[in-house]
Order: sequence, then structure tokens, then C-alpha cells
Amino acid sequence: MLDKEKMMPFNFLSYGGVITGQQRGMRYRLKRVGEKPDFKLCATVWPGPFGFDATPAEKKTDEEFPYSPDGRETAIEWMRQQYEERRDEWDSIPSILDAKL
Repeated sequence: MLDKEKMMPFNFLSYGGVITGQQRGMRYRLKRVGEKPDFKLCATVWPGPFGFDATPAEKKTDEEFPYSPDGRETAIEWMRQQYEERRDEWDSIPSILDAKL
């Protein structure tokens, strides 16, 4: 399950790091976007099995959050909700070994 304690801390994002992972068939990414001083956090979820760059934009769902430790926690909660609300979709995603290229 998406656990904020097991994800990289906010400081990782401050240095330009990108948090990525997957929960069953749902892939996710959390990244700092924008220009200083107007940074935001952008959370994205999409169906696997392929990575962010190999997935068409129309299959991705994005949401922006404040650039802060609380924004990070809210973004993680949003991703968790996306998984729960769309669980049937995510659980039906084939593994990369079964995916059609």
C-alpha cells in the first residue's frame, strides 16, 4: 500500500528528485514542477505496465498540490484514493510479461 513513511522525504523532492512506484497495476509519480518561487507538486497516476514516458498522456491522471511537506502528504493520500476508487481497473492490468507491445 502507498505509505508516506516508506516514500522518500520532502527534501528529496526539494533537490529535484522524482518519487515513482507502483501499487499493483497503478503506476505513480510525484515530482516538483514550476519555477521558483511558484513550485508545486504534481502527482500522476496511470495504468501499467509501462513507465511514464511510454504511456500516452490521455491515460494519465494528474493533480497539483502545494509545494510543502503537507502537500507531499496530501498528494500521497490522493494517489491512495485513486487506487481505492479505481481498484478494479488497476487490478485488471496485465504484468509487463503479458503486455502487448
